[in-house]
Amino acid sequence: MNLDQFSCQNTSCPDFGKTGAGNINLYTRYGRKQVRLLICKTCGKTFSELKGTPFWDSRLDWDTIEKIYRSLLAGQGIRATARDFNLSKNTVKRYLRLANKDYSTVLNFLQDRGVISNGDSQLRELLSQFSSRRRSTVTASPRIATTN
Repeated sequence: MNLDQFSCQNTSCPDFGKTGAGNINLYTRYGRKQVRLLICKTCGKTFSELKGTPFWDSRLDWDTIEKIYRSLLAGQGIRATARDFNLSKNTVKRYLRLANKDYSTVLNFLQDRGVISNGDSQLRELLSQFSSRRRSTVTASPRIATTN
């Protein structure tokens, strides 16, 4: 992501929430994924590029996250996607839930990475397909225990 797309995360900073203000610079990189640590030139506070995104505290790198969504959007199932990338199916489900919870941020991430090119219909369809499967398993009639 371009640095102009970030804003200061410090609520007491005059440039808080202002994107494209030119006050954000790269401070350093950290961790196994080489995540960028950014600094605000106005207030001097540092923050991670992941702060405030649904991928905050994620253990997967950007490329793997992209590949998960790319695979699911291509019509591959949750189990097959998990198998292809040597992940748990619960991990793949977690990224689907993230997309459902913070739709616009995930959509922007996928558009910036070139996964989705035209509109958001592909992602909406994927999420509706996932949530309808989930509802059908949840609404199944529960067993009532009987005592003899």
